[in-house]
Order: sequence, then structure tokens, then C-alpha cells
Amino acid sequence: MHLDVAVAAAMLAIQGKIPQAKRLQSLAFCGMLGLEGDVVDPLPHRNATESMLRLATSAPPPFQTILGLDPNLHDSTIVVQQAKNMTAVLESIRSEKNEPPHHRPQPQRDAKGTGTTSGWDHLNGEAHAKKWLCIAATKRLPVLMTGAPGVGKSSLARACAGLVSKTNVPFLAPHPSGGTAGLLGAWRRGQPVMGAWAMANKGVLFLDEFPEWPRPARESLRHIMDTGVLDLHRADGCARWQSTAWILAAMNMCPCGQNPPLCVCNSSERKQYMKRLSSPLLERFPVQLEIGITTTASERSWSECLRWVQQHRKSKTRTWLPKASQLWDDIVKSGMSSKRLQRHLRLLAEGHAGWHLANEVTDTDVQEAYDVMWMTRPGWRQV
Repeated sequence: MHLDVAVAAAMLAIQGKIPQAKRLQSLAFCGMLGLEGDVVDPLPHRNATESMLRLATSAPPPFQTILGLDPNLHDSTIVVQQAKNMTAVLESIRSEKNEPPHHRPQPQRDAKGTGTTSGWDHLNGEAHAKKWLCIAATKRLPVLMTGAPGVGKSSLARACAGLVSKTNVPFLAPHPSGGTAGLLGAWRRGQPVMGAWAMANKGVLFLDEFPEWPRPARESLRHIMDTGVLDLHRADGCARWQSTAWILAAMNMCPCGQNPPLCVCNSSERKQYMKRLSSPLLERFPVQLEIGITTTASERSWSECLRWVQQHRKSKTRTWLPKASQLWDDIVKSGMSSKRLQRHLRLLAEGHAGWHLANEVTDTDVQEAYDVMWMTRPGWRQV
């Protein structure tokens, strides 16, 4: 019974009612709860309280604070606080004053000061992919990577968390078996439970084995990728989540996962596999990369890529040369009727010009941008 407060705090965190839920990792709770939410004096269970104190004293952080009733329990490195009811417990959790400054967890950094990620300098080659991942990072444009297993798709995705921010940001890679509820959220026991997309806010959401996700989960991404808002409506309530997660996805080009000559799939099986990704969904992924096909070294190191992304987050007006405008018009007239694709083509062309530190967009920039959108071109499934 002396764990009533701990269980109640955990349930409130699961329900999303404690914004600073990560702080629970640095707290210990000891106390019983009354029917009206009052914390009952734990003195009858002093043995349990003292055991909790000994555990917190002997163990290294994260234990930093014990919330209970007895202020006489104390230690030089442990803060013991009184809490008469659950309201006081929640106020203590929200208060930063309860956390000793010397015990506050600091983001781990590597020698370059870029957070916990080590970047991608250890990944040989892939100059084309690294360039376009940097360009996509400036606007958080969704990226779809293809390639055989083991060529570095997941490693590149993890490194991209460092492109989003100098500090540590969420990186979530949910499994396809989680389905729509695991990806977007659900309603359980009368309470909304956020999914991986909302939990990855301000960070990176990596969807590996993208075609293996259930079709409802894949197609449900279309709305949130356009709006950044998810409204979950159920009979017993509704919830709204907002997220700026940068969505990266990865896939193989056939069910067996191997490229020729190792592929054992026939042409029909490959086409059916590719058809799992609808054209409207592919339009939401303007950057489409083939990984593992080039050994060309990147023209910029990881630290140089970081600086470039940070300097080019804000839009800059660039002049379109006549040849670039003419090529853009020709591409649009050839069948690119989607306004979304036209907008993406313009953004990518200007981003490519910025990668070369140019103030003018050339026809080469437009052609490079068009080439990286190869899955949105007619007939790509027959290749």
C-alpha cells in the first residue's frame, strides 16, 4: 500500500497528464492514498519508507527526490518532500526547484558537441544521399530511402537526428506491427494515448520496412504530413495532437529484399510490392533516395553539413535563370499536374542551389531536383 502514490503518478504519466513525465525517472514515491486523493501518513509503514530511503541513498541517480510525508527522512544527496495530497505531488513534479542542480541530467555530447549522435562520417560514400538529406533537413521534407538490407539506411536515419537540432531530440523507430494505433494514437480505458508520431515531436520518426506497415497506417500519414495536426475522435471523447516530427522512411525494392542478381522475385511480385505505396502517399515524400549504389565520398564532413543546415533553415530568395524556368515549365507540362509536386520541385531546386552556395537557380538544379523525385514519375514501377 505504501506504493499508492508511485502507481498513481505512473498512471497520470501514461495518460499524458504530467507534461514533465521524464522527471519521474529522477523521483521516488512513498505513501498511501485515501479515497479523496489525500496522502496517508506512512509512519505505520516506516520500515517501507526507510527501505526506500536506503535504496535511493545507495543507488546512483536517477533517484534524486522522495515525495512522502515524513520530513525527518533526509540525506545529503536526497531531497525528501512532504505532499499532503496528489495535487501537491503533481505540483512537486512540475517544480524544477525540487531537482538538485548537480544531479540534473545533461545531454551527452561527443567531441564535436553535436549531441549523442556520432554523425555519418563513419559511413563511407553515399555523397548523393547525404547531400539530399541535408537539403531535406532545412525544411523537414519527408524522405523515402530504398536499398538492400545492410547498406546503411537505418544508420543514415539515426544520424539525421543530429541535423534537426544541436541538442538531443527524440528518435522513434516503431515496428510495423504496432499498426495505426501505435503510429498515430488510440483511445484506451477512456483516455487518449499518443502514438509514435506525436511522441517524436521536434525529432525524427523513422518508419523502416515502410511497405510492411498496414495500409491504413501508411495512408493515414497523408493528412498529418500536410497539416501537422491529428484529431482523434471516438464515441467517448476526442483528442488533438500536434507534431513537427521529421518523417523518414525506408524500404526494399522487392519482397525478398535483395537486388539483382540475388533477387528471387519475379516481375509480377515486384510490381505488386511497389503498388503497396499509392501515388498520393509518394507525393508526400519529395526526396526519394537509393542507398548503397555509390561509393563517392561526401563533399562535406558531418560538422560542415551541420553548419550548412543551420545556416539555411530560413528561406532565401533566389533568382531563377531563364533556362531553369524553361526546364521547370517543360517538366510541369509533361505531366506534373499536382500542385504539391510543383511546389516540391521548386523547393528542392532552390535547396540544391543553396547546397552549392549559389544565389541563382540553374537548369542543373532543376534537373537534379526532378531526378530525386523519381518515384513520382510515370512508369517508375516498370523499372
